[in-house]
Amino acid sequence: MIMKIFIQATAIVAAVTAAHVPVRKADTPNGFRLWANMTYPDLPPDFGPDVQGQELSYVSEADCVAEFVLAPAGKGSIFRTDDDAVGVAHLGDESSPSAGMVITPGGTATAPSSNIVELKCSGGTPGVIVTADGLDYPKEASPNGGFMACKRENAVALSFFRAGQRPLLGCSVVQLLPIY
Repeated sequence: MIMKIFIQATAIVAAVTAAHVPVRKADTPNGFRLWANMTYPDLPPDFGPDVQGQELSYVSEADCVAEFVLAPAGKGSIFRTDDDAVGVAHLGDESSPSAGMVITPGGTATAPSSNIVELKCSGGTPGVIVTADGLDYPKEASPNGGFMACKRENAVALSFFRAGQRPLLGCSVVQLLPIY
């Protein structure tokens, strides 16, 4: 009897989890896009922007440097991974060099800095990976760090908080899930 209840409870938990993290597919044979799944979607707007379903893109800031921003669904950038870093094949047009995701953790033991996650031609931060559970930086994020979407002047930028740090007020905690 106890085993039957355990199996039923496990099935219910699996169904609820699957309902909250839908699988999304796209026609991107040579890479993937990343979409934002808000970890706390029911918080009031004062706590952060509503970015559910938006996709990760970037805006060039200078030669070989860009900031990550969130764009409407279907307008995200195509990313690639080499199993140790995440980036794009070309930062700009087809003749431009590849660029990697650069995460610069900072702040105090409990509060992160407002550093924006960037793309740079010099290469990406080693250890940034993409799994079925989304974009991750296990060296700095485990067990309870992650990414946050923060309102900036004219965009919503991607930022990062380490394990032990709290998200910044006005930023939404997001899980960045792959669309293959």
